[in-house]
This record gives sequence, structure tokens and C-alpha cells, in this order.
Amino acid sequence: MPPSARSRIRSLELPPFDPLNLRAAELRAAGHSVISLGQAVPFFEPPAAARAAAREALDRPEVHRYVTDPGLPSLRTILAERLGATMRTALTRDDLIITAGGNHAFTLALTTLVDAGDEVVLPAPYFTNHRMAVVAAGAAAIEAPVADRTTFAVRWSDVEPHLTPRTKAVVLCNPSNPTGAPVEAADGRLMVERLADRGVFVISDETYMQFVYEGAHWSAASVGGWRRNVVVVGTFSKAFGMMGWRVGYLLADADICQQAVKVQDAMIICAPAISQIAAEAAVRDCWSYPLSFHDELRARRDVLADGLARIPALHWTPTRGGLFAFVAVDGCDDSAALSRALLERAHVVTIPGISFGSSGEGYLRLSYGYADAAELAEAAGRLRAFFGSG
Repeated sequence: MPPSARSRIRSLELPPFDPLNLRAAELRAAGHSVISLGQAVPFFEPPAAARAAAREALDRPEVHRYVTDPGLPSLRTILAERLGATMRTALTRDDLIITAGGNHAFTLALTTLVDAGDEVVLPAPYFTNHRMAVVAAGAAAIEAPVADRTTFAVRWSDVEPHLTPRTKAVVLCNPSNPTGAPVEAADGRLMVERLADRGVFVISDETYMQFVYEGAHWSAASVGGWRRNVVVVGTFSKAFGMMGWRVGYLLADADICQQAVKVQDAMIICAPAISQIAAEAAVRDCWSYPLSFHDELRARRDVLADGLARIPALHWTPTRGGLFAFVAVDGCDDSAALSRALLERAHVVTIPGISFGSSGEGYLRLSYGYADAAELAEAAGRLRAFFGSG
């Protein structure tokens, strides 16, 4: 490995999720009741149709072989139909590549569009793995702090000051992980159009597009002329509870997909066939599946919001989407240490805000997607006791 590559990768730090979860497991093994608010996942399992399709497919010989690099034509066709209707744009299967999850789709987009030395702007707080992928690609990750610290909505005024002649892409996480904030339609259109005029790509990670609870999801692919500069990253992990199946997608103009599929072949050849079959059944028969859980997720969000409102040191205005609360903590200048202390003393798993960029310091990310209402209420009580005594 060349020294430059070695130093680049060595500069990366893994997010704290695994160490915190491992310590939580140790505490549980020692007899403690530990509540995890760190899981960025929904509580539900894949729909029955997806599981049935996978079981039936196991007896078909072709499932145990490679499929075509961009993915099963039947999955890409039905996904193009569903996404086209949702995003109000005309799509074909040639605009889609099926990937091994959303992170792989994001890395595939970066590798296709960005050269070493280019700059990629990340409105912050950003998703940790986005920055890791940018640095791993040899590009420069430029943090663009979001000015609105109440709704965390990303606007052109947040992005524009950070653009330079070296800027190749701007990343939108919509809705955001870690804040849950959706990109508002007017702001999103303005960003896509002005970046197109500058020849800058928009890589829009819409992993949580099915988790917008008030109002509609806006997609970067809904902008007229989006094919000039928009790539959308998506996954079946969250919408269909298929985290372990490792299957997602990249949506872009067919010309970009023709180039990206070369990288796909070099990386993985193709996404797992069995996962694609399960995903196809979910898309074909259960496209509205995640919507059936919105009432429950809103109820969980309300329980967490009520509990946090009783803690003077914590501040959160619920956002319209995602599965997260991004909570400001009075006087906190070391969120990593605070997360460790909360785990050891309150037995609650939280994710430190510094994981999502320097502008996330002083915050904690709590997820209401996995813990049920009783656990959320109990966790809030433990946090109240912690901050009341600390």
C-alpha cells in the first residue's frame, strides 16, 4: 500500500457505535438493565412477502450464482416504477444499480464522480460514514455547519460559502442522520439548481425517505433537469427492516450508471441475489409497508420528547423525520465522555454528537426507532436522575 494511502486510511476513526454496544453487552452480562437509544434502525422486521420470497428462492439454483452486475432487471424495473411515482419523475431500470446497502451505494457514487484532491461539502452535523467514505476516496471533506440549530434544515446559505473551484459534490442527507431534519422543497430545489449551474454534483442520501411524519418527502430527483447533477442513494434496510440483508440502490442518469457499474464489478460484482429477490417482493407488494408504522413511531417520538422536556439541561425540538433526537446538552464540551458516563452510570446507550462533526459537539443523538415506549420513558427517567445528580 503506498504511504499516502496508508496515512489516509490510518487517519480515519471508526465511529463509537461498536465500542458502546460491546460495553452495553458486558453490562447486561453482569446483570444490569441497559437501554439502547443508539440504534439507528426501526423496530420492525421485513414484510412477510419478502421473507416468503427468500424462502422459496433458496431452492432455485440461480440464486446461488452471480446475477448481472447492476442487479436483477425485474427488481430494477419495479423499483424504477415505484420511485418514479414517488419522486414524480420518469425513470427506467437503466437509471438504477442495486448495491450492497446504502453505504456501498454512497461509496460507489463517490468513486465514480470524485477524484483524489477534489472537495466534497458535508452540511453538518453529517452522517459519520459519509465523511469516512470521502476521506477514504482521497477527497477533502469540507464541513459546512448548519446555521439553524432548532430545525437543522439545510439551506443554500449554509452550503454556498464553502464552495471553491475544487468542489466536486455536496452531500445531502435527507432526512438527516443524526438530526431527523428533512430538506425543505424550496431550499432543496435552490441548492440543486445553483449547484448544477456550477457543475457540482448533489449526492442525496435518502435512506430515511419513508420516515417523514408531517408533510411529504422531497427528493433531489424531483427537480426538473435533475439528471445533470443529482445522484440519489437509497436502501431497503430501514424502510423494510432489512438491515442484515445488505441491499440498497444508486439512482442516477443512465450514463452515470454505465460508468458506476464498472466500479460495482470491481467492488462486489453484484449485490446478493437472495437479498435482491426479497427486496423485489417488498417493493412490488409492500411499498407502503413503512407507512403503517408511522403512528407508532410518532407516539414513541412524543414519549421521548415529553421525557426530555422534564430535564432542564437537555434541549430538543422534534424534527419531522428520521428516527432521531439530536439533543443539546448544557455545558457539554466532551460528548464522547458524556456518552461513556451515561452508559456506565445510567445504563443508557447514546451516541456522542462529536461523531457527526465538530458542529455536533455538545449534543447527543438518541434514537426512538428501536426502543419501545416503556423503554423510552424509563430511559428518560434515568437521564433525569443522571443530570439531576451530575
